[in-house]
Amino acid sequence: MWLSRKTVGSAVDEGERRGGQKIGVLITDALSSRWAVFGAIAIFLYVGSEVAIGTQMTAFLNDNAIWGLSDAPFQVPLLGSAMGSDGVHGVSVEEAGKAVGFYWGGAMVGRAIGSLLLARISAPKLLAVFTAVACAMCLYVATVGGISSGFVALSIGLFNSIMFPVIFTITLERSSASPEATSGLLCTAIVGGAAIPLLVGKVSEFTSYHMALIVPALCYAVLCVFAVAAHRGRVGLREEPAAATIH
Repeated sequence: MWLSRKTVGSAVDEGERRGGQKIGVLITDALSSRWAVFGAIAIFLYVGSEVAIGTQMTAFLNDNAIWGLSDAPFQVPLLGSAMGSDGVHGVSVEEAGKAVGFYWGGAMVGRAIGSLLLARISAPKLLAVFTAVACAMCLYVATVGGISSGFVALSIGLFNSIMFPVIFTITLERSSASPEATSGLLCTAIVGGAAIPLLVGKVSEFTSYHMALIVPALCYAVLCVFAVAAHRGRVGLREEPAAATIH
């Protein structure tokens, strides 16, 4: 192993050194802005919630406490035909998996509707409404359960639709850090899509699939606070930094 190790034969290239310094400056710049940090937290929670609900959806719908023992979903024309009943009573894992497409499809439809609404309603206000509705829907699923909660859960995707671009834009408009630093931090925050689903999975192990949606509900509640704060906050807080040379 030691024979195969590479030895340092020359100093670090000047371009690489400056590149590393620039990254450090951008990180420091982003973390110095409370709006950049708040926006990163919002992106983390949004992506995590959306992915967590989507990844749990098949098992959730197949749960006997939701659709597992019911034929009700097959009575809904578009949904029933998409699921394609196998003739056996109840909803199988395969049929539940096909229904998940309506969750992601709702996000696509919601983006089109959201674009029209954003032309008339300010982004923070619309985000506050969408996050509040998504939070309420998750709370309904977690506390009520039953067949109706399956339909409610599938509809959450409709309200997820505008969240990412609106959070991104709101943060860029209010961050005192440079756009480059702010956007870099926001893009890094999508790691929430790997963290939140694990937490939701653990909660479902100790409770149930529908009770686990209490975690996304809390995330959406924080996002609603972010939207309200953005509505009250000022736009264009950024001050153009003086040109600096890295020596």
